[in-house]
Amino acid sequence: MPEVFVGRQPIYDREMRVRAYELLFRSSSENRAAFVDGDAASSEVIHGTFMDLGLDRIAGDKTVFINLTRNLLMSEGILAFPPDRVVLEVLEDVEIDDDLLAALRLLNHKGYRIALDDFVYREGPQPLLSMADIVKVDLGQLHNGELEDQVRQLRSHKVQLLAEKVEDREQYTLCRDLGFEYFQGYYLCRPNVVRGRRVTTNRLTVIQLINKLHQPDMDLRDLEQTIANDVSLSYHLLRFINSAYYGLSKPIESIHRAVVYLGRDAIRHWVTLLALRSLKDQPTDVLINALVRARMCQLLAEQGRFLSLQDSFFTVGLFSTLEQVLQAPMAEILGELPMSEEINAALLRQEGVMGEALACTLAFEQESPDSARRFRDLDPVQTGRLYLEALAWANELKEQMGI
Repeated sequence: MPEVFVGRQPIYDREMRVRAYELLFRSSSENRAAFVDGDAASSEVIHGTFMDLGLDRIAGDKTVFINLTRNLLMSEGILAFPPDRVVLEVLEDVEIDDDLLAALRLLNHKGYRIALDDFVYREGPQPLLSMADIVKVDLGQLHNGELEDQVRQLRSHKVQLLAEKVEDREQYTLCRDLGFEYFQGYYLCRPNVVRGRRVTTNRLTVIQLINKLHQPDMDLRDLEQTIANDVSLSYHLLRFINSAYYGLSKPIESIHRAVVYLGRDAIRHWVTLLALRSLKDQPTDVLINALVRARMCQLLAEQGRFLSLQDSFFTVGLFSTLEQVLQAPMAEILGELPMSEEINAALLRQEGVMGEALACTLAFEQESPDSARRFRDLDPVQTGRLYLEALAWANELKEQMGI
């Protein structure tokens, strides 16, 4: 199973408390970054943080600083970030024009904080400074006397100052004396790497979803069905909505409820965030198997008159393939994905009514005896018809999706 790596380096305040982490692209657990272009590096960090690992695991309750290229600053996917948890870093080589300034004004209006990375004050117009909340001053770029001059110039603007690449105590003490609010560098703490599993998503499904989201007559039920038909999309969405950012008192365990709760705009931002990284296809047989199980469990819910639980039955069938998708034990996966006790029991031990439906479904896959193919009052002939219906539904969907 491919792994994802995200570097993080603490940012300290004047009391030496960790106030935030800067997130960094890493290509391995050895804390190295193989050369890639800026868009790809930032996209890997974003996807790894918000989709694969989860913001809570990487930063706890702390703020994160993320480096963004011009293309990403102009992307709608940035609006999926929680404004109170993320500081958007504008890289020093970003081209400044009216389009970029308009994008930054929108982000300011939405409540996002802006940091200017490796900023050096020069004479003349400084349009970015009027939108910035924090200016990161790279100590390695400044010589004797230049730091004091930079601080004097920047203090005429309403920005906080962050000293980066603080390499020794002398630099740290000087920056404290000059009134810097934040500090970052090897003298304080070197970056470390957080690693986890990468969950790949079907490229075609993401493209179809983006197209649907931009159709004015698209309804939420159609959107819900597209997401529910892909196991990795469903996994990503439920992890996203059950993160600490939303602070839900009770976990959301069905795609229907997640779509209704978020609404079209928030989902469009989330999907755009997904598409920031080049996506890989899941093996077709895994996808089809997930769809068959999901539909079979849903049909059993209908026939067994568990109509209010149809979405949860579907989720159990779909997520029963996560061990194959993620190459990890189900207990570990569910530890990262808050679900109800009923769903956990079904997936871990095939207990409860949803667990019975899953066991019945697996009995057809494994060609078990007729006695295992029963569900409640339904005999093996009746459940057999439902299984054939689920197979036909999954294969028809496969053709529609062009997989």
